[in-house]
Amino acid sequence: MKAILKYGLVATCALAANAFAQDFCQTAAHSGSKVEVTTNKVGSFSNGIGYELWNEGGNGGSATFYDDGSFNCKMTGAKDYLCRAGLSFNSDKTHTELGHMKADFKLVKSNLSGIQYSYIGIYGWTREPLVEWYIVDNTGSDYMPGDWVAQGSSAKKHGVYDIDGAKYTVYEGDRTSYSIDGDNKYFKQYFSVRTSKRDCGTIDITAHFKKWEELGMKMGKMHEAKILGEAGNSQGAQARGEYDFPYAKVYIESDAPSSSSIAPSSSSIAPSSSSIAPESSSSGTTAIHGIRSMTIGSNTSLVFDAQGKFLTSFETENDASLTTAIKARFHSGVFLVKQGGTVRSITVK
Repeated sequence: MKAILKYGLVATCALAANAFAQDFCQTAAHSGSKVEVTTNKVGSFSNGIGYELWNEGGNGGSATFYDDGSFNCKMTGAKDYLCRAGLSFNSDKTHTELGHMKADFKLVKSNLSGIQYSYIGIYGWTREPLVEWYIVDNTGSDYMPGDWVAQGSSAKKHGVYDIDGAKYTVYEGDRTSYSIDGDNKYFKQYFSVRTSKRDCGTIDITAHFKKWEELGMKMGKMHEAKILGEAGNSQGAQARGEYDFPYAKVYIESDAPSSSSIAPSSSSIAPSSSSIAPESSSSGTTAIHGIRSMTIGSNTSLVFDAQGKFLTSFETENDASLTTAIKARFHSGVFLVKQGGTVRSITVK
C-alpha cells in the first residue's frame, strides 16, 4: 500500500547502552543537523542514517529528519502517508548475516484526526523473497490494527505470542501493489501487532524475525529496518496530525564492541567529578565539559553520544585526528570518548 523509491545505501549504526545512558523516555529531544522534506523522497545523512517520506499521490504531509536519528511527521490531509528513519541496506545480506537488530524510540502524538488506519513501530522490506514487514507498537487511530491486516490468498492469523517481553499477534498475507521494486508487484506481508500500545521503549527486531521464521514466514535479504509513522484513510486524503519521534535509533547490537569494551567496571569508566561535570540542558541531554588529554598508551578510542549511546570506535594517534574523524562522520556535537581507563568529552564544532 505504499510506493518506496529504490534505495541501496549500506548503513551500519552500532549503538549500545552503557553507564552514561539516560532515560530517553523522559529526556529525549531532537538534536543535530536536520532536513525538511515536503515531497516523496529517500535520503540519508553522512553518518549512515537513512530516511524516507512517502505520500500516496505525492502530497498530504511533510517531515523533518535529524542526523541523530530522530524525526517528526506531519500529516496535512493524506490518503496513505509513511514517514520513517533508521537503517538502509544493500539487499545482499540476511538479518542473520547482519547481526542482532534493536530499536529505541519515543513517540509523541498530537492533533490527530481522520485517521482510519495507522501503523507505528518498525518497518522494512526484504528481497528474495520480496516482503513488506511491520512490528506495530502503537497507532494513530482509535484501535490497534486487527485481523484485517492479513490480506490475500495466503492470509493467516498465526496467533498471539510472547515476543520480547510482550504479547504480539502475528499475521501473514500478500498483496499486489506499490513496492520497493515498482508498482503492481506481488509481495508477502508480515505483521507483529502488540496487544497493548506503548509510547516509548526498546524493540528487539530480531526476536520478531526469529518468531516469524519459526512460523514458516521466510525473510529475505534486508533492504531496510526503520522506525515508522504511518497513517491513512481508504476514503480519501483525510489523515491529519503529528507523530513526533524525539528519540529514534535503530542499531545492530553485534556490530558494537564487546560488553567488556563498552561497559567496563565502574572503576574504569565512571570518571571522577573533577574530570566530567554533567549539567542539565534545555534539550534534556546531559552536557559534558572539562575536556582533558587522552591517556597515553592506546590508540583505540570508543566514541559515545552525550546520552551515553555507543557510536563507533576509531584508531587515532592524537586529539586532532580524532576530532577530524568524529567531525567527518557525525558533524558537530558533544561526544564522550573513552580511551584506556579515562572517559572525557570532546566538543566538535
